Amino acid sequence: MLTRSFPFLDPSTITAELAERLTLLAQDSALFEHDTSFVEGRLRTAPTLDLYVPVLTPLGLRLVGQVANHPPLGSRRIITSQLWWADPEARWVRTVSRFYCLGRPADPDGRAPITTSPLSTFDDSDLDGWPGNYN
Repeated sequence: MLTRSFPFLDPSTITAELAERLTLLAQDSALFEHDTSFVEGRLRTAPTLDLYVPVLTPLGLRLVGQVANHPPLGSRRIITSQLWWADPEARWVRTVSRFYCLGRPADPDGRAPITTSPLSTFDDSDLDGWPGNYN
């Protein structure tokens, strides 16, 4: 069964918080269609992710790096929720949860391959609020 391997697919993991995040992501998507200038406003309060690397997990493409000024997590090493958009000039990304300003990539030449990882590599304290228990 898919939900044993990918517990986030189980509808019972849908929470009001997840629904709100998806609603905000959909609203930002609609804004993008007509006017991208709203991004600058979001970036003024966005946390910064530094020394980041992309990681492909069963939840999707995410970033691992050192965050500063994250609203609930403060400043420490994290793995983001799934990436939805990335600025072609590498200034920011939008995840399921929020915008991040991008600092320096861990590999400035961009030659390192995308890391793949099972969910069990990270504990729940590293997740950016994604629902579910993946131990």
